[in-house]
Amino acid sequence: MPTTVGQFLINDVMPAGYKITGQLTNKALHDHVVGLAKADPQKYVSTVLALKRRGDEIATLEGISVGLDDIEPDYAARDAIVQPALAKLEKLKDSAARERVIVETQEKLLAHTKQHPGSMTHMALSGARGNPAQLMKIVATPLATVHPKHGVLHQLIDRSYSEGLTPAQYWMTGPEIRENEVKARISVSEPGEMAKVLVANMISKVVTTQDCGTMNGVKMTIDDGHVLDRYTQADHGLPRNTLVTPQLVQQLKINGVNTLLVRSPMTCTAQHGVCQRCQGHNEKGQPHSIGMTVGVRAAQAMAEPLTQMALSSRHGTLTVKATDKSPTGLKGVRQLLEVPAAFRHEAVLAPEHGSVTKIEKAPQGGQYLYLGTKKIYVSPDLTLRTKVGDVVERGDALTDGVPHPAKVVGYKGIGAGRAHFVDALHHLYKSEGINLDRRHLELLAKSEINHVKLLDADPHHPELLKGDVINYNAFRDAYHASATRVPIADAVGQRLGQEVLHHTVGTPVTPSLVKELRGHGVTEVYVNRSMPPVEFVMKPFTMNPLLEKDWMARLAHRYLKSTIQEAAHFGDLADIHSTHPVPAYAFGAELHHGAGGAF
Repeated sequence: MPTTVGQFLINDVMPAGYKITGQLTNKALHDHVVGLAKADPQKYVSTVLALKRRGDEIATLEGISVGLDDIEPDYAARDAIVQPALAKLEKLKDSAARERVIVETQEKLLAHTKQHPGSMTHMALSGARGNPAQLMKIVATPLATVHPKHGVLHQLIDRSYSEGLTPAQYWMTGPEIRENEVKARISVSEPGEMAKVLVANMISKVVTTQDCGTMNGVKMTIDDGHVLDRYTQADHGLPRNTLVTPQLVQQLKINGVNTLLVRSPMTCTAQHGVCQRCQGHNEKGQPHSIGMTVGVRAAQAMAEPLTQMALSSRHGTLTVKATDKSPTGLKGVRQLLEVPAAFRHEAVLAPEHGSVTKIEKAPQGGQYLYLGTKKIYVSPDLTLRTKVGDVVERGDALTDGVPHPAKVVGYKGIGAGRAHFVDALHHLYKSEGINLDRRHLELLAKSEINHVKLLDADPHHPELLKGDVINYNAFRDAYHASATRVPIADAVGQRLGQEVLHHTVGTPVTPSLVKELRGHGVTEVYVNRSMPPVEFVMKPFTMNPLLEKDWMARLAHRYLKSTIQEAAHFGDLADIHSTHPVPAYAFGAELHHGAGGAF
């Protein structure tokens, strides 16, 4: 294959074994050098500096400009795509069908735009400047616009920006442009505020030990790139704590292995913080050192893309998408973290075990679903996933939409709630083009969903009072020692006494959980018959730091006056040697500096 000038210029500064071939984009080059960073950190530094110098040279010596031919519309090809869509819309009355036509037409226009001649196309496809959606609006047509109140407008735009919109088409785009401009002005402050709260939630997540000793973890598919740089549990004949590398993944694929049980920060049992084995390797392919504040780093990694999510509104570069009930963008991230009572597009979850006995239309619109004798209302914007005769379990989704994370935690338990929370957040970031490391989200889930409320007193544990909201680790330690091992079929209707996979102590054992565990080779579990009734708690991320038992640690967040008053009233204690930095700084007596340790 012939080498282009661009490939030659890049390969000239790349080390042996890392030369490039074929087409290269900005993202592909980034992923290419990440592999070098893990294999040889020192060579990575020199290579990145050399690539930067090469870029500076090209930017200084080469004159790159945009000509009129770069933005010249291809009228015939554009009209051949748009005109049939206009004819279809004239005949269709159903709004969902009209929306499908718009989305399909837009996909055809995007595909055509990627073949447009000129340097702007090269820049958009390589990721150097802009994106194909922006270029489509310039050389083909924006096609449709989204009204802030009414959603996708079904009047199509058949002209491009370079050609010039008609006055009517210009006014059609006005509401969307104004909304984006307003959002850009008022929402840039949100990511900064959210970053502070994320840090407050995760600041105590520090690497504290080499190995917590857990035998649990999460099942991941071999094809999932996020399985790399983790350690395994004993699975598929692999020794425990085998590092997952690309070479190991290839060998497992050859052996026909599809899933693998790997360690996760979410299932780490370290009494404080997380251990090295559950956290896995860092971006350089090295274990995180003891004392590393992985929680703060994860919070920063999650918060940084939020700024771009807010700023993208200003440019209006997103394409029209089919109506989707999944949360999106900055607003969607906030919804999943804040878990408000009024949850947009909230799915209806089964409040108890039972069978669907009847479904009938509601006079106000929507439907009534009867679960046994319990009457449940389903709003018109939701679609039922169940039918008469179906048997459902507590927490199962009866409709489409977005399951409320706090309700999933309350119904299914902390482990299932954490897994759902991680999946929902990861899907949201990925839909925005951000492939965030799942371990960051697993750390957040461990911090955000980590408390249990006692609904009754327990005579065996007089230190635990009715109504107390306690840290999950304290709850686990109180009840796992008295658990009894039973065959998994005999555990139905009871609660887990020890953790298994990602499921936590206190989780109700249901037939679906038994089926899941059997699928992973689990034949026996520990149950606890003496455990008092409990409620699994997920608070909004702005309130979660206030559940911290250490009153000095709570001073790192909000409501300082009430925190001090409550601490004095209840005689709360603080640990100046914990993984949370604020108690040590607040106390200050043991903080020294200098060679002799003097103040």
